[in-house]
Amino acid sequence: MSQSFQYEAIDTAGRVLTGKVEATHSRDAQRNLERQGLTLVSLSTARQELLKRPGTLFQRGVTAQDRILALKQLALLLRSGVPLVQAISTLKGQATHPALSKAFGDMERHLRSGEPFTTALTTTLPSLPSYAYQLAAAGEAIGNLGESLEDAAEQMAYDQQLRQDVRNALTYPAILIVTGIAAVLFIFIVVVPRFSAMLSSNKEPLPWLSTVVLETGLFFNEHKMVILLITAATAAALWHISRNAKLMSQVREVVSQLPLIGVWLRDAEVARWASMLATMLRNGVDLIKGLTLARDAINLESLRDRLDQATKLVRTGHSLSSAISSQHAFSKTALSLIQVGEESGELPSMLQSLAKLYEDTARQRMKRFLLMLEPAAILFIGVGIGGIVAAIMLAITSVNQVAI
Repeated sequence: MSQSFQYEAIDTAGRVLTGKVEATHSRDAQRNLERQGLTLVSLSTARQELLKRPGTLFQRGVTAQDRILALKQLALLLRSGVPLVQAISTLKGQATHPALSKAFGDMERHLRSGEPFTTALTTTLPSLPSYAYQLAAAGEAIGNLGESLEDAAEQMAYDQQLRQDVRNALTYPAILIVTGIAAVLFIFIVVVPRFSAMLSSNKEPLPWLSTVVLETGLFFNEHKMVILLITAATAAALWHISRNAKLMSQVREVVSQLPLIGVWLRDAEVARWASMLATMLRNGVDLIKGLTLARDAINLESLRDRLDQATKLVRTGHSLSSAISSQHAFSKTALSLIQVGEESGELPSMLQSLAKLYEDTARQRMKRFLLMLEPAAILFIGVGIGGIVAAIMLAITSVNQVAI
């Protein structure tokens, strides 16, 4: 029965290597390492990790970070001169997730049966972005697979970072707003009705603000189940929208038209497009295919449609800068960089500079947006809770005829 062994060895260049190897016995493991030109330093049975069975309730899914790390490891091995099949066999025992271990095992079998790497990659890891397969095919065709996979992993990490930036930026204001709404509901349902009972015997008219707050509190208290159901339904609807690609696309379109946040989102999209197209062209992907893949990565439908029209114009013989200029998709600065890149034959590097420029601009706009959103959320909560407290105090002082 095959088992996993942890080894430490020295290669022909004098570097110390560590890793795992599969073998039926320690002697077989030692012979396998020696065949690879390694001088064994130590060998021990690898500690078995407790892994839950795939598909169980507590088995976490493969994350984007797991896929990025797997591609980076494979690229590193290939760039170090390790043969492809051997590199995949090594990763089979070192993957960060059982599903990836299985995928690398299947990939090894496909390669040993004579399939091209790109076909094996597409079959065993179908959840990668489409540009990763195109980069792999380009790298395999020109004998530069390690660098192409490294670029694919970097692009995936870049996309993941952009999404994480947006998520992190909106998390704190969202928590503030949700907790503020929860606090207001709690005061209306639990606190205000108690004061209403205390003030019910008063015959004098209360201030209008107190009347509104007390009546609202009584209404919420009498219909608290309905209010809770509406709140739960709203939360469920928001969750459904977040999971529905079409609805999220519509929400993004609406948000992109708002001041501050709209410009921030559009700049981030341009940065993503430029970075991806630069990566495609740098790895030998033709311009039309690169434009198609870069366009597919855009989340804003309006911008994606403009870039689609620009791609069609490039197919008919227009230059990239003139095609994009006709669609009014980018700023004059972006068009100037693209035009300079075309004229100088350095389009990939100019696109990378454009991506860096817009990435920095998007981050600055994000910070500016947060500088306004967080105080606005705090002000919203303060006005809501402060208004309720003021209404109750006005009612109490009115009943006791205390001047304030």
